[in-house]
Order: sequence, then structure tokens, then C-alpha cells
Amino acid sequence: MSQVDATWPLDGRVIGIVTGPATGVSGVHQVREAVLDAGLVPLIIAPAGGVLGTGGDPVAVRRTFATARSVEFDALVFAGVPGAGADAYGARDAKAGAPGPAVSDPQVLTLLTEAYRHGKALAGWDGAEALFEAAGISVGEPGVVIADGAQALPQLLEVLAAHRVWDRFPAVT
Repeated sequence: MSQVDATWPLDGRVIGIVTGPATGVSGVHQVREAVLDAGLVPLIIAPAGGVLGTGGDPVAVRRTFATARSVEFDALVFAGVPGAGADAYGARDAKAGAPGPAVSDPQVLTLLTEAYRHGKALAGWDGAEALFEAAGISVGEPGVVIADGAQALPQLLEVLAAHRVWDRFPAVT
């Protein structure tokens, strides 16, 4: 069965929302709610487990930078450039193949580059362009959406309907 030049239902697809402690929780809330409203499953990825935000409406973290891998997500959304987690260690992460320079947590850069190589839809806001550039991904490439918060979701869903971003892999003739 070919997946090229076809679209597929979006219900139940898993969207990873990568964030850090310095990221505005209101933007993460908006994207999470928009993902839920679209019938998708949002999983918040942050440097450590627990909750983001304080007060009456915290957001539960479902994966940490250390426990998230791109194979479990259909698309990734980056809320800015998350800082390094407490377990980040430059020399060890470099030996493990994490791309440099270390603009963000090396595990986040690995997550991003793997998702890109797997042809997954990517989106970001609030300076995520710097994260993409650090990973060697040019803004404007197929399947890379930069917009403000939840405004990125309609474009991301359009890309996600094709299941993978096949245009990243030109056919060799």
C-alpha cells in the first residue's frame, strides 16, 4: 500500500509538544486544547516530569527529554527553544551523537533531527527557528511550519494528513 500522494484520517494521531520551564504556559495550553479539539492526542514533553505552570490550570508533563523518542509521535510542535534539562551533559551527549551547537538540550536536538529524518511534520513558535537551524533544518523546508502558537496547527494538520513529508526525500532518477 502506497502512502505517497494520499491523505489519511487524523483521529488519534499523537502530537508531541516540546516545551521548557521558561516557555509561556498559555501558549502550550492553547496548542494542547487545539490538538484535543482536532481529535488528536497531545503529549507534553519537558525537561522533567510533573506539571507546568502554577495556579488553577497546570499542564501535566507526559514525557521528559530523556524519555521521549520520535518514533512515538506523528508530529512535533516546539514551544520556543527549551533550555537544557538538569541531566544534560555536553561531552557525554556529543559522544552519543547529539548534534551541535548546543542551542537547546542535546536530547531535544536529537528528537528533532530524528523526527525530521523520519519525515514527520514539525512546527514551532516563539523562536523555534533557532532550534531548527541548530539542528540543520531550514525554515521553509517541506513540512516545517512556523507560526504563532495554535495558529500553526491548521498548517500542521494539512501536512500530517499525508502521514509523512515525502517531499523531503526527492526521488533519484
